[in-house]
Amino acid sequence: MSQDVREGTFYFDPQDGIYEDHFPACPVVPGSLIIQSFVNLVSAPAGIDSFRFLSFIEPGHYTWRIEEKPDRWNCFLFQGGQVAAQGVLRR
Repeated sequence: MSQDVREGTFYFDPQDGIYEDHFPACPVVPGSLIIQSFVNLVSAPAGIDSFRFLSFIEPGHYTWRIEEKPDRWNCFLFQGGQVAAQGVLRR
């Protein structure tokens, strides 16, 4: 069975007020914001199955990839060509 693959770019704005608290001296994009960004991209209601964060995500541009399967979406966020976060959203 073939899969639908979509790719694009997220931009987490360093001027967003959320970084005043998360964290002032070294801003890090909250994991919940990354997950919500993926949820916003899928075409149906989704539940969070699992997400792993492999590095700190600072505000800026990041490429993403979603591999759509019949029962789930496999989500990947890349930093410098390496997977920085990955997870599964369930239908």
